[in-house]
Amino acid sequence: MAAAPDIVGDLIVPLRSWMDIEAKKAPLMDPKSSPYHKKSCSKESIIRKATVAYGIVELLMRSDTNNNVEALDEDVVQIDNFAVHVSKKSSRQRHQLWDDINGVSIIYPELALSIEEPAYLSCLMAPEEKQGQFGRYLEVEEMMMTSESEVPPPENSPVRTAVAAAAESDDTERTIDHNCYYLVAKVLYELFVNEIFPEDSSLAEGITTVAATAAATEEPAPKRAKSSHLLSPRAKGGKGIFDKADLPFQRPSIVRMQQLGIPASLCLMTENLLESALRGDDGQSSDDTYKSLRDVAEDLHLLLLDPDRFVFDNEVQSCENMKLRYRKEKLYGRDKEETLITDAFCRVSRGKSEAFFISGFSGCGKSMLVNTLRARVNAVGGYVIKHKFDSLSQERSLSGVISAVNQLCLMLKDRNTPPKIALLANKLRDEFGADVGLLARIVKNVKVLSPEFVSPAAAEEAGGRDTMNARSVGFTLSRFMRLISSPKHPVMLFLDDLQWADDTALDVIHTFLSDTMGSCMFFVGTYRDNEVHADHAVFDLMKKLESSHVPTNKVSLTGLDRDDLNTMISDALCLYPRICNSLSEVVMQKTKGNPFFVLEFIKSLKDRDLLKYNFHQKRW
Repeated sequence: MAAAPDIVGDLIVPLRSWMDIEAKKAPLMDPKSSPYHKKSCSKESIIRKATVAYGIVELLMRSDTNNNVEALDEDVVQIDNFAVHVSKKSSRQRHQLWDDINGVSIIYPELALSIEEPAYLSCLMAPEEKQGQFGRYLEVEEMMMTSESEVPPPENSPVRTAVAAAAESDDTERTIDHNCYYLVAKVLYELFVNEIFPEDSSLAEGITTVAATAAATEEPAPKRAKSSHLLSPRAKGGKGIFDKADLPFQRPSIVRMQQLGIPASLCLMTENLLESALRGDDGQSSDDTYKSLRDVAEDLHLLLLDPDRFVFDNEVQSCENMKLRYRKEKLYGRDKEETLITDAFCRVSRGKSEAFFISGFSGCGKSMLVNTLRARVNAVGGYVIKHKFDSLSQERSLSGVISAVNQLCLMLKDRNTPPKIALLANKLRDEFGADVGLLARIVKNVKVLSPEFVSPAAAEEAGGRDTMNARSVGFTLSRFMRLISSPKHPVMLFLDDLQWADDTALDVIHTFLSDTMGSCMFFVGTYRDNEVHADHAVFDLMKKLESSHVPTNKVSLTGLDRDDLNTMISDALCLYPRICNSLSEVVMQKTKGNPFFVLEFIKSLKDRDLLKYNFHQKRW
C-alpha cells in the first residue's frame, strides 16, 4: 500500500508496512548467531519501535472519552489499525534515524498524535553532546487528520468491517472485558518481533475463565487467577517467590522475544500485560501487573527518557558482577529547596550579599543540595569556596574560614590571565598599602597573585605588629573579599557542619555579610539540627544577620516522601517504578526516607543476598 502524504510534510505509512521496512533495515538478532555485529543498529530500531508503542498506547487512552480500558476491543487494538508518521527525508535514507518518528495515528476511531521533544529541551544540548545518546523527553499532542491524509484499512481487515458498522450506527457498543491488556501485549509482540503472536490455548482459556468468573461472581481477582493455574509457579510445584532470582521467562511468546534480542524490560512489559489480562483489575493485583493503560504509557515514557538505564540490557556475564546503578549526581525530592537556593543566588549575583542556612539529619542531602548550585555559580563567573568543620575545629577557631579564602586565591590564579592577575595585585596593593604584609600572614596563598606580597620588607613590617586577634583577622579578610567579589564575580562561601563551628568563626562570617562597602557574597551554611541546642552560635549568627538587614533564608530537609524514594530505588535497580513499590514500602519503614540510609539499606540487602539479580530475566 502506498504511503499517504500528511499536511505537515510527513509520510503516513501503515504500521505493518513500516514494520516490514524496519525489519529489512534493522534485522533482529538470529538466536543461533552472535549479536555483537548488530548491536548498534538494534538499539536504534528498538528506540523507534518503543516510540511507536508509546504513541499507540497514548492513542488508545484517547480513543475512549471515558478512558475506559475495557471499551477497547480486538477491532481497534490491532496492528492493521495504526499508521506511523515519518519524515520524508528519513524515509529516503538507507539507515533511519533513531528519532525520526513524528507521530502515530489510528484508523478507527480516527485520531492522530504528534510525538516530539519540546523545543526548549531539544536546544539545551549541543549537537556534539547528543552523539551516542538516545534519551528524550517526549510529549504527544492531538493533530487534525484530513481526508487526503487518511490511510485506508487493508482489504478484508476487521478494521474495515468495524468502520462500516460504525457508519451504520453511532450507537455501536464494544465488548467490555479485560481482554484489552492481552490485545496490547499482542500488538507489542508483533511490533517488536514482526511475527504473528503465537496463540497459547492455555493463555486464551485462562483469560476467558477470568472474564467469565468476574462476571458471575465477586471472587477476588488474585484468587481467580490462581484458579486458572497459569500464574503461580508454586501451584505448579515450581519455586516460591523468594526463589525467583533463578527463574527465566516461561511464556513461549516472551521466550521468543528474548531469543530475538528484544530487551528484557520490553519482554517484562509484555509479560506483565498478559498477567494483567489474567488477574483482572480490582486493585488486589501484584506490583507487576498493570492497573490502567496510563501505567503502560508511563513505563514507555520512562524507557524513552533514559534507555541506557531502562531499555538496553546490562552486558554483565554473571550475577556476581552486577552492581546497583545509583544516580550519585541526582538530587531526589528537593525541587522546591533547589529552586529556593537558586533564586537566592540569583539575587546575590545582582549585587547584594545574602545568607542561606540548611538544617537536617545526617545523610538527608544538605551538601548535595548546595552542590547543585556549583555549576550555575561557575557559569556566571563566580567562585565557590568550601570548608567542612569537624570536632577539632573549635581548637582552631579561624582556620576553616582562612582555609576557604586560601582556596579563593588559587582559583583566582587558575582562572585569570597574567594581565588580569597583575591588575588584581595592584588593586590589593592600593587597598591594603602597608597592611599588605598582614594580609600575607593571614592568607598564605595570596603570594600566588604577586611575589611582592611575601617580600622580606613586607614580612618584617607585618612581624613587628602585635599578635593578631579575631577582630583584626575578620576586618582584614572582609577587606579582601570586598575587593575580590562583585556582581560579575560573586563569591559563594559554603561552610558545612556548622554545629562544630564556634562564635569566633561565625563572627567573621557576620563581618563578611554585613559589610556595606560593596561585598557580593552568598553564604551557605549547613548543620545537623539534632546536634545543636537553642543557644548554639549558629542561631546567634542568624539573629545578628537579621538585625543587620542581611537577607537570611532557612530551609529544613526531612526524609524523602514515598514517591521520591520509589524513584530512587527504581533508578538504582533499573526497574519500572510500579514494580518497586512493595520494596519501597519496606525501605521507607526502615529508613524514614533518609537518602543515605536508603542507599545503605539497599546495599545491605544485596550483600546479604536478600536482593538478587535474575541473570535470565536481566532484572533484580
